[in-house]
Amino acid sequence: MSFLDIILGALLAFSLYKGIKNGLFVEIASFISLLLGIYLAMKFSSLMRDMIAKHVSWNPTNIQVTAFILTFILVVVGVYLLAKFLTGIADFAQLGLVNKLGGGFFRILKTILIVSIVIALFEKVNFNNTFAKKETLDQSIFYNPIKKVAAFVYPSIEKWYETFKENHKEGNQEKPSTESEKE
Repeated sequence: MSFLDIILGALLAFSLYKGIKNGLFVEIASFISLLLGIYLAMKFSSLMRDMIAKHVSWNPTNIQVTAFILTFILVVVGVYLLAKFLTGIADFAQLGLVNKLGGGFFRILKTILIVSIVIALFEKVNFNNTFAKKETLDQSIFYNPIKKVAAFVYPSIEKWYETFKENHKEGNQEKPSTESEKE
């Protein structure tokens, strides 16, 4: 067992502990709120931007960033409150043990997903084995199984990011023409 395995094992053990402590509903909600928060902030921050622009005379870029952050925070808080409510119902229905074990399982899956993305990025930087020897990575108990998750997930993320960039560029190209029409 290498030092890398000790770090990854400790991270997974800590994830299990936090998941059991938080419960399934809070763990799922934290993951969903992150994804949903980003998605809804991208989709609906323009509405928030328009509301903010009516009340302040900031730079349009600052207004857009503020609108994105506020929309994201509203979604995250809303999902968190819903999760706490569902956790209360689960405790009332005496599903506490199922909620806790499910939380541990889901938190480990979430951690593996996040670590796999970090590993995929690390692989791009460590292409000539400057940071970690190939032998160390090949002999690792946790590294290669987690790396396989990245091979599945990472192409989907890159595809989503490219689509987002294209849509964002199109949105920016349309925006100046509407602003010039206002003037």
